[in-house]
Amino acid sequence: MSEHLNIYQRINAVMKESIYVKKGSAGQGTGVQYDELIALLAPALTKWGIVVVSEKAGNDARARDTKKGTYIYECDFNIHYINIDQPNDRFTTLVESHSMDSGDKAPGKAITYATKISMLKVFSIECGDSEESRVPDLDFDIISNDQGNQLFNLLVDAQTGNLTPKGTKIQRAFKFGQISEIKASKFEQILKAAKA
Repeated sequence: MSEHLNIYQRINAVMKESIYVKKGSAGQGTGVQYDELIALLAPALTKWGIVVVSEKAGNDARARDTKKGTYIYECDFNIHYINIDQPNDRFTTLVESHSMDSGDKAPGKAITYATKISMLKVFSIECGDSEESRVPDLDFDIISNDQGNQLFNLLVDAQTGNLTPKGTKIQRAFKFGQISEIKASKFEQILKAAKA
């Protein structure tokens, strides 16, 4: 099963899980919470055998005070996506991260932010203010040739090559142009309507 997949195939498999993260309050505005992201993403990472490891890139971390006297910590991080079956098979992103904290939490906040941003981008995770704002899943799978032939025999007049009156009615109801363009997810419904 997944032991034969390379890291890119595993990342693609996680992307197919269609994970959605609702934004919440984050600091001064709204954003994706790291803990929520991990809670939603961890089952897919486990299922597809991916370990995520974050590490400081190089030795330099930068810190500075702003004009307002706020302490900013800056650092670059490598975020590795590792195939658990072949640890040398990995994909790495480099993320520059900043955090503001006057205490000792700034480095931890920076690595958390870098990891979160990398995971959101690598897995193309959709995030929004509510489920209602979510973009609907796009269906690109079309019926097979055999399924098309089945429907053709039920919806098309063999002598004229045109849709029968019932075929025209079904075409309007299911909003398809040509039989070969019918979505696979609609096949059973259309077949049932055609046989009724």
